[in-house]
Amino acid sequence: MKKMSLSSLFVSLLIGCSTINKKPAPNGDKKLPPSLRNAEVKTLWIPDKIEADRYVEGHYIYIIEKPATWRAE
Repeated sequence: MKKMSLSSLFVSLLIGCSTINKKPAPNGDKKLPPSLRNAEVKTLWIPDKIEADRYVEGHYIYIIEKPATWRAE
């Protein structure tokens, strides 16, 4: 019985907090949020190498040269 009441409380909280039941903004404005520009990423190949008693397989590393930014519109 206790589990059932806790379950029903949890479900009612989920339904009450969901965005489905939210009303639109009162001003009726449907502006889209600003978009993002992609980050500039440099890809660098690191070849296979042996360091002491370890073998490190070749792999890529990715360097963010310029982070994503908001596009002014």
